[in-house]
Amino acid sequence: MAAQILNSDVGLPPNSYIYRIISTAARQDPLSYSKTDQLAIISSDDSLRFLDSTTLKVNSVVKNANSSITCLERANDAPSNVVVTAGRDGLIRYWDQRSSQKMLEFQSRM
Repeated sequence: MAAQILNSDVGLPPNSYIYRIISTAARQDPLSYSKTDQLAIISSDDSLRFLDSTTLKVNSVVKNANSSITCLERANDAPSNVVVTAGRDGLIRYWDQRSSQKMLEFQSRM
């Protein structure tokens, strides 16, 4: 039987849920990553959160990362400082996890 070791609400409003959780660890090669010290999550409140993986404490929150956020992926940078979000608003946004600032934005044709 597995024992619970950590618990956190990650600061989500009531009745919110998490869509996706990814590691932001640096990549050593296409299949190997260094130690995971931070996680990125997107949730139904349209936020992007960065968490400490050992404590589950929230390091930073980007509110309204996208309208109707649906997607979270790692960018293909070796140190893994960049994550990408997308939503039903047609925007693709690149975020620097160190500063929680938007680096780049594209809009799809609708």
